[in-house]
Amino acid sequence: MLIYIQILTIEQISGIISIATPIILFLWFYYSQRQTLSKNYFEQIDGIYAGFTEPLSYSSNGKRIYGGIIMNIRDTDDKGYFKGDFDFAESYTDFDGNRIMGTKVRDGIHTFLGKIDFTIYRDKSRHPFRPDENRIYKGTLYIVDRLDFAFDNYKIETYLTAEYDIIHYREMQTLKFTFRKKYRPETPEFPQTFILYKKMGASFEPYRNVRETVFFGDTRSDK
Repeated sequence: MLIYIQILTIEQISGIISIATPIILFLWFYYSQRQTLSKNYFEQIDGIYAGFTEPLSYSSNGKRIYGGIIMNIRDTDDKGYFKGDFDFAESYTDFDGNRIMGTKVRDGIHTFLGKIDFTIYRDKSRHPFRPDENRIYKGTLYIVDRLDFAFDNYKIETYLTAEYDIIHYREMQTLKFTFRKKYRPETPEFPQTFILYKKMGASFEPYRNVRETVFFGDTRSDK
């Protein structure tokens, strides 16, 4: 059986190089730009977020129940993985003039792991208070029992309790969470959906209102 080997001429090799070079340069430029832009984005995610939630508890005494979450996202890496904890509470809240008084119905700190995916958007002017103009990024939040895993026999599935879909509105610095599933029947109840706003100083309205109305001026998750 005869095998024919075609030897490329110098002109053919030169033509291939001239075609391949701009493609390689474009791919390298895209990769380097993506690395820089994603790093800038992931550095913005860490911080404290807060928002009210629809109450899961029911009032038996006619008092209004307020629900809220204060979330602390920490240690987002250059691939979009992060961890942290959130304080979810509900309370009977009374207002006496400027004084806020109340009793906790539920209160607990929950640990989580998560992942946000990065997407490159066209550079243009975007109104920060119009959600449809925001750059939107999606991800997943996993609520876990603990972070001090049994390292020698580690399976993350062993520690999962619940899972949420995440939508991040970048210009608004706002996170929307939608409940996906729970992993064990004894998992505590969580809101089906909730929206959290990033803290911008102690006087930022969403953070301050949640802290004072639900947590009575004190919470453990933002320390």
